[in-house]
Amino acid sequence: MRGINLLSQIISIERLSGLLALVMIGAMVLARVGEMLVPHAASLMWISACAAVALALIRIRSVHRIARVFAIGALIVAGIIVTLRPEGLPALKQAIFQGTAFSAFLTSLGLIRTPVRASQVVSVAAAQLFSYPAKMRNAVMTYGAQAFSVLFNIGTISMMSDMAVDHAKRATKAGKSVIDPRPVTLSALRGTIMMTVWNPIGVGFAIVTTAIPTLDAVTFLGLSFACAMLITAGGLIISHYETTKEPQFDGEAEEDTVNGRALWAILFAVVLLILVTLSVHHVLHVSFLVAACIVLPLLSILWPYIEPTVRQSAADTGSQVKALGEASCAMANEATMFFCAAVIGAGASIFLTELGIADLIESGALPMLTIILACLFLVPLAGALLIPHSIVMIMAAQLFGTGPIGQAHPYALALGLCFSWACAISASPISAMSIITGRQLGTSPSRVTSAINRNFTFYCLLVCAALVSIIYYLE
Repeated sequence: MRGINLLSQIISIERLSGLLALVMIGAMVLARVGEMLVPHAASLMWISACAAVALALIRIRSVHRIARVFAIGALIVAGIIVTLRPEGLPALKQAIFQGTAFSAFLTSLGLIRTPVRASQVVSVAAAQLFSYPAKMRNAVMTYGAQAFSVLFNIGTISMMSDMAVDHAKRATKAGKSVIDPRPVTLSALRGTIMMTVWNPIGVGFAIVTTAIPTLDAVTFLGLSFACAMLITAGGLIISHYETTKEPQFDGEAEEDTVNGRALWAILFAVVLLILVTLSVHHVLHVSFLVAACIVLPLLSILWPYIEPTVRQSAADTGSQVKALGEASCAMANEATMFFCAAVIGAGASIFLTELGIADLIESGALPMLTIILACLFLVPLAGALLIPHSIVMIMAAQLFGTGPIGQAHPYALALGLCFSWACAISASPISAMSIITGRQLGTSPSRVTSAINRNFTFYCLLVCAALVSIIYYLE
């Protein structure tokens, strides 16, 4: 730690973070791509892991308190495994590599925030959603939010809500019917939540596909997408009954908004991004998480050359190393928490395994479907109780992914975990989505989860339980 502080005095924190992030992502990609081609290439993962740990150390003072608590917990767990449970060292090593992959992925995800935020095409495309008739708008907003959040992530909620407020102000001045920002914000929230179920460059998808070796990621992408679309359709009925008045469309719209070219361009970009990620996954035989660490940095480099307004923003940002440093700082809390959660989850998995959980499952004393459904409900419960659901999710994935359940019913387990992740986001007052939604609606995050979005969360849990049960018996 002292050496890192001395180095940070010689090189700026931002540049040092950028260099470490470059080493972390580059070494991990080379290790995973080259491990089947070059002997000992996998050892590069240790270089990537050291860079990830160094990044966590230099930003430890600036991250949220909960992230620092996670870091302390991870150190304690690692110390216990090394000194008291040396037979658990392989699991600890795997957890460190998994945490490193999460950190690299989140930093890569942060890279595309700058071009997306600077993009005029994204803004115009989002505005196009407001041009649909009132009867269609709820569905268009909800499904549209899923597409936009693949690129814009949680920023989709505030972007669409702000646009609705802007439409309302202009309509009021013009004496026209006003779009109610509240249902727009809820549609954006629910669409973004559903996106976390199937998005191949999302954290939840990355957790389950890396933790369940028998899971075919491409098949699961199709399954999770179909289930999310089905549940979203049913959720529109809930939204209809929650809306007290039918919002009317503000007829003012720019030319690009009316003809929809920008919207189709963004939808095409989302589909192309997923297809390229699938192709990298298939051709290089790497996980979706590693594929995303290849595709997302390339996207951040190419986007400015495609859209002039983003090119100016990129010129202001500076070099790619500086952009990596900014991305690393922007995702510092998430990267630190997920790295540490992987280590803590490994310790918990070792402890539960020693209690004989696997033996009880194999003997039939603990029915597999019961355990999958328990995960589905317990992860959101942890979120509702202000327990960071990421650690519960990772622990469940690590414990059951490589065990009898993951081997016998990978798709039911993966779907249950992905939906538990989505519902935990919906139920947790400390999730970023709940906090943003509360700010946009002028209320507390706890009211968003316990009152405003409660029916939607319960609906998702019940329908997903039925879908998981069906898939379980079909496997």
